[in-house]
Amino acid sequence: MIRTTLTAAVIIAGTLPAIAAGDVAPEIHNLCLKAADYRGCVEAQKGTPEYLGNKCRAGYAYVGAGNCQKVNCSFTGIGGGDRHDPIVAGKSTWKCGTKINWWSYSGIDRGHLKLGAVSPITQSKDCPSVEPKIGWNSSCEHAKPGWKAAEKEDKRPKCHAKLAAHNCDWDTYLDANPAVKAWAAANPAMAEQERIKLSADPLKK
Repeated sequence: MIRTTLTAAVIIAGTLPAIAAGDVAPEIHNLCLKAADYRGCVEAQKGTPEYLGNKCRAGYAYVGAGNCQKVNCSFTGIGGGDRHDPIVAGKSTWKCGTKINWWSYSGIDRGHLKLGAVSPITQSKDCPSVEPKIGWNSSCEHAKPGWKAAEKEDKRPKCHAKLAAHNCDWDTYLDANPAVKAWAAANPAMAEQERIKLSADPLKK
């Protein structure tokens, strides 16, 4: 019986995504252990990462956590053991050519992509308001057609101007306007009609 239980445990553990290996807090791991979508459960519990920017300086690649790093070219002779940094290899427009070096065995040095100085990510109105993919310079490089119109629609208040200043929340609006709150308490039916009217999307009437 014990052997069967241990075998089952090993099988279950082996089927968990790699995300469960060690980078998940124990309480989240235990909560999501029986979920049909373990990875989705873990990501949901962790919450949405803070948005920090969408574009690195020219010549810099995004490396995560709001940081960018300078993409440099390191030159070694043909046949040298150097390699591109995997964070930027094959991404964006990062490329290194070759250069003549009469002092090397082959006479030619081959460039390899390497990461250098760190710089914080910035915000550009010309790119989608999402972080760039790791190893890329900006979110513009993955922008979908019509993204500007989509962002404009997403940011547009979906309620009357009176509520827009309060994130379209009726209760917050009442708390900020004591006289209206008193009126609403004394006239609940009329207040409900007013709430419905002010909460409606003005462009979808």
